[in-house]
Amino acid sequence: MKTIKMLLILLITVVSHTLTAQEVTFDNQSYVVKNKVISLNGKDVSETLTESQKIEIYNLADTKKAEIKAAEEAVKAADKEKRQQEKQAKAEAREVKAQERERKAAEKERKRSEKARKKSEKARQKIEKANAKIEKAESNLEKANAKLEKETKKYQKLEAKGKLSPNDIDKWEGKLEKLRSNITKAEQKLNKLK
Repeated sequence: MKTIKMLLILLITVVSHTLTAQEVTFDNQSYVVKNKVISLNGKDVSETLTESQKIEIYNLADTKKAEIKAAEEAVKAADKEKRQQEKQAKAEAREVKAQERERKAAEKERKRSEKARKKSEKARQKIEKANAKIEKAESNLEKANAKLEKETKKYQKLEAKGKLSPNDIDKWEGKLEKLRSNITKAEQKLNKLK
């Protein structure tokens, strides 16, 4: 970039220098035209030339001046085009960066929502497991109560009929005590889960 600027400055300097004095070749001689003064090898020869030679040399100088001006304008146009392209490239780069930022933000948001979804799913499953455990504990308590009630009725029935020996009564009381213990354990487990 610096090299291009240096070349442009050099070119403009040379062009501006040549705008003030044009070197033209006429009849195999190099004339320098500056401010309507025609010089040959540094000496003014305007007076020694014929009018038609002067007109021809002036026309050549004007043509050369127009070519130099056209070249200068082409350089300016090329420089302007280059600056425009650089500006466009920067704008496109900014757009790409903005799109990349948006893509990253969307990806981050997607990951965040996925994480939240997984977390809520995990919590839901945990709640379901806890509810299932509570239901199971309640069911176990109901079963234990039902079994105690059934066994108590059976014991009372046998006792009322007098079909129990003292050993049988001890066995039944141990059995009923064990069932009461099971109910207590089931109640404790249920209370612990709630």
